Parts: sequence; C-alpha cells; structure tokens
Amino acid sequence: MGIEAEVIKVQDIKAITNYGVLITPALVVNGVVKVSGKLPKVEEIKKWLQEESN
Repeated sequence: MGIEAEVIKVQDIKAITNYGVLITPALVVNGVVKVSGKLPKVEEIKKWLQEESN
C-alpha cells in the first residue's frame, strides 16, 4: 500500500483501558480504536490505514 507505519503490541492493562478497550484483541490507528473484541479482516485493516493516511 506504500504506507509507512509503526506497529506496537501493547500488553499493559492501564494503557489498553485508557483507550476504552475492555475486550482484546483491539486495533488502534492514530489514537482511534477501530475494532475491539475480534480479529478484523485484512480488507478492513487496509481500509482503515488508507483512511488515516489521507
């Protein structure tokens, strides 16, 4: 996709709940929780990354 990204796995419970996430796994892109409690499809992740890169 030509998008530069940094991927960080967060395991600290306080950091996770600071985003309002109560169920993992979760995905946060640019500080916005995109999904929580399920594994998103690859196409969903691509869409979110593309939206955030604009």
